Amino acid sequence: MYNNTQAGIPGVLPMFLVNNAYDGDANVKLNEDSYDLYVNDDYIGKHTFLVQQEDASAISDFLHQQGFGHVNMEVTGDHIIVHSADNADTERIEKALSVFLKNR
Repeated sequence: MYNNTQAGIPGVLPMFLVNNAYDGDANVKLNEDSYDLYVNDDYIGKHTFLVQQEDASAISDFLHQQGFGHVNMEVTGDHIIVHSADNADTERIEKALSVFLKNR
């Protein structure tokens, strides 16, 4: 089947094993960590942190710059959830965060 030698001996496919025994850096944040972004229960999109120093506060900072000073935010696992009690603000926050994710 893999007869690619002149002597008629089947060729050998190389195999590589990955050893994950060393996990000393297992808790180090990668440069491209990503989080699912929600406003209340509505999924907005995936936010990828581009630099190691960036964290979820970039989203709250953006919302404060847009005039949403009363927004609560929760980070749970790989989810960032923005809580808004006002329905009118919820729609505006969703639109602002959609633009934020597209511009990133």
